[in-house]
Amino acid sequence: MNFLITAGLVCLAITGLLSGAFTTGYQQRGNFYADSKDDRASKKVVANGFFLAGLAFLAAAGIVYLFN
Repeated sequence: MNFLITAGLVCLAITGLLSGAFTTGYQQRGNFYADSKDDRASKKVVANGFFLAGLAFLAAAGIVYLFN
């Protein structure tokens, strides 16, 4: 169960890094204008995948916890 929780939190942290959630407004503005439209789209797709994987890992950890 600890592996599932750790994997879920790591996936959510990677999602935050790819989406720019841990940056200031000035950094977000700079990153927006520095990246091309295709780069932003590909980061969004990968971030959404990691988010869904993180939710799945945390849901699996919750189910394991309920059955133990």
